[in-house]
Order: sequence, then C-alpha cells, then structure tokens
Amino acid sequence: MSEERLYTINEIIKDAGIARSTFDKFAETNNLCPVKTEKRGKKFYSLKDKEFVIKHYVSGKGKEEKEKFTNHKAEKRDEIVELLREQVQQLKQANEQLVHDNDILTDQLKTKDEQISAAHQLADQAQKLHLGLERQVKALTGANDKPIVDGETSETDKESTPSQSPTEEYSDPKTTTKKGWWRLW
Repeated sequence: MSEERLYTINEIIKDAGIARSTFDKFAETNNLCPVKTEKRGKKFYSLKDKEFVIKHYVSGKGKEEKEKFTNHKAEKRDEIVELLREQVQQLKQANEQLVHDNDILTDQLKTKDEQISAAHQLADQAQKLHLGLERQVKALTGANDKPIVDGETSETDKESTPSQSPTEEYSDPKTTTKKGWWRLW
C-alpha cells in the first residue's frame, strides 16, 4: 500500500494564500485534525484536508470573507494615508510659522544689538568729554594735585565759606535749662 502524501500547515496556507491564524481558526471550526504529529509538534494533514481548505479559501465562502477583510484593510489604509497627509500638511504650516517667528525675533535681536552698540558709543563719548572737561578745569584753576569728580568741590571753595560746626549754629534755650526729673528733689 502506498503512503498518502502528508502536508504541513505551511504548505497548506501557502497554497491557500491565508495566514497561520486564519488556518488555525478554520481548523478548529471545521474539526480538522492532523493525521500525524511529530515529536517537536510539527503537524501533518491529509490531501483531503488540504483540498478542503484550498477550496474554501480560493473559491468558496472563505474567498468572500478574505476579500471583505482585504477591502476593509484597504479602506483603513486609505484612511490612515489621508490622516497622515493631513498631519504632514499641519506640520508644514507649523514649521512655516516657526520660521516666520524666528525671522521676526532675529530682526528684533539685531535691532537691540544696534541699540546697545549705540549706547556704548554714547557712553564712551561721555567719558571722553568728561575727561576733557576735567583737564580744562585743571588747566584753568591751576590745581594739579587732585582731580575733580562729580559732587566734589575744590579746596578754594571750602576755604571761602566760613566753617562752623553744626552744634554751634543751633542752641535751644529750653534744652539748656532743663534738668532731669531726678534732680527735682
């Protein structure tokens, strides 16, 4: 007696064009049992089982289910592609806005740099003018020993004003005649 050729699950699903999980569900639903199982768990099915699976998925109800699932996948894929296109468009717009904002901020920064540079120039000019005026005052007054700084006066100005201590200027007669309360007794 010649042995009937046995087929592995991989051979069956390849010929039927289905996934392994689809085959497992189909085998469980239709009570397909392997003819032989090896020690490592490899399952073999008969030619009759193989033809039944192929017939179901190539020309029967399985084909309709497969096409329906495939069409559903295609619809979902189209939705995903459209969603991704919208997201890409939104990201492009956001990028353009960021570039525009960056240009504005760069221009503002350049303006501030120019203002700071002008302020430094004015400060340098003021310092040079102050030093020049100080030299002219020294040359005119002949006082070479001490530089004049804002808020200070020359020694000649101090000598011309009478020097009085603040305590000598003001003396209140009431405070001089008053004695402490303990001296009353």
